[in-house]
Amino acid sequence: MQHRLNGGEAPDCCKKMSLSMIRWLFTLVLLDSGNLIQATVDQCWTPWFDRDNPSGSGDFETLPKLLKENPEKICKRPIEIEVQTASGAIVSSTGDVIHVTNVHRGFVCRNRDQPGNSRCEDYKVRFLCPVEFCNPKECWTPWFDRDNPSGTGDHETLVNLHKENPGKICDYPINIEVQTISGASVGSTGDVIHTADASTGFACRNHDQPHNRLCADYKVRFLCPLEFCEPEECKTPWYDRDNPSGTGDFEILEKLYLEHPKEICSFPLNIEVQTVAGNTVASTGDAIAVADVTTGFICKNADQKSGHCSDYKVRFVCPIAFCKEKECWTPWFDRDNPSGTGDYETLADLLKENPGKVCEHPIEIEVKTKSGASVGTTGDVIHTSNAHTGFICRNRDQLHDGLCADYQVRFLCPVEFCKAKECKTPWYDRDNPSGTGDFEILEKLYIEHPNEICQFPLDIEVQTVTGNTLASTGDAISIVDATTGFICKNVDQKTGRCSDYKVRFTCPIDFCKKMNIHVK
Repeated sequence: MQHRLNGGEAPDCCKKMSLSMIRWLFTLVLLDSGNLIQATVDQCWTPWFDRDNPSGSGDFETLPKLLKENPEKICKRPIEIEVQTASGAIVSSTGDVIHVTNVHRGFVCRNRDQPGNSRCEDYKVRFLCPVEFCNPKECWTPWFDRDNPSGTGDHETLVNLHKENPGKICDYPINIEVQTISGASVGSTGDVIHTADASTGFACRNHDQPHNRLCADYKVRFLCPLEFCEPEECKTPWYDRDNPSGTGDFEILEKLYLEHPKEICSFPLNIEVQTVAGNTVASTGDAIAVADVTTGFICKNADQKSGHCSDYKVRFVCPIAFCKEKECWTPWFDRDNPSGTGDYETLADLLKENPGKVCEHPIEIEVKTKSGASVGTTGDVIHTSNAHTGFICRNRDQLHDGLCADYQVRFLCPVEFCKAKECKTPWYDRDNPSGTGDFEILEKLYIEHPNEICQFPLDIEVQTVTGNTLASTGDAISIVDATTGFICKNVDQKTGRCSDYKVRFTCPIDFCKKMNIHVK
């Protein structure tokens, strides 16, 4: 990637200034192939892109095409999108009916949607990327050259590189950089490139090249989250739960969660593998079936020439927040009792029943009995216990036809979730329940209130328009989450009609600063 801030010494005028002063007083501007990338210390905006004109079926500034047409200039998973007309006017000033505007798909205005057979305006878009995408303090992997173009082409694919280089590449890279093995740029080769992105990796196919020539020989490297390069601050202990005396060595993450509760984060950034003697995987010559942060590690005896895997141990790299003392834990929840089929403290139900009190994507879960005892002391067989699903203990799994203990759970959330009260949108009431119900849909709120709501809200709050709590109404709610918004259907109510609701969203602090929203 070539969008980088210079890392040189600050000029004398700035040496005595605090970081916060620099953050607010200066914008660093990078020049790259005629495009300006604006990056503050906190933010990383791409250049403006205007790839389409509305002379056809409309103006289609879609992210997949922009990524393909502008390699290395847009991150794969943007945080925010900004849209203006080509002349710099805001979208709402045009009166156009907008079909799509979000960071997943980009921006689409269709001519057929406009009143009076009018055309869409000509629009431009830019994207807010993770700071690492622009930040001079970067985390790049080594260069990899796993393939030569003497066969069908040069295939430096991420899935193969992960398998062949366990622990050296993060599972979800932010960006990819490609050069020839001599260090020349891709553009200088004239090759037709099939794939070059951080999700798939790189592929140049010989049959795509003109005049039956071969692809150049390429090498790749990946940009990873900073935590991946500075993992020493937050690593789990080493685990060796299995020996290869059976069918192989299976260090499965799901089983490690159960055997070592609260020791491993639910979304590890990386996995490290060694033999129990401390040797590298490569030194063993073993064929490894799986080594990733989703499954864990698997070596099968049947795949080895010797017929037997080495004995391995694993450990995981977790987000810094998992190890830090400054944590953001939810209250304890006890939504179910084991008098029925068991104790079901599921995240989906807790989110629905406790809007605003649990983040959508927790980092970790903690479980104890209602009396405060640990899970291990109960002797219960636990069906599920993780931050994705929540906690489930089924009565039918217990010995001697016994009941599960009564459990309570709490979740570790991103720190922003606990500080989120500082950045909230206005209240919105876009619908009344006079029709089929009250539908406060986030996608429609984006269109009706452009730039007022972040693309990935941390939380949603719901009240009646008179300010009463959701629980006080007794209504049966279909949906209440920060992805879809809020839905209450009249047909689900005993009275035949929902109350009239309003919603607001919690956004990251940076969103409020960017949009000049007052921070309480």
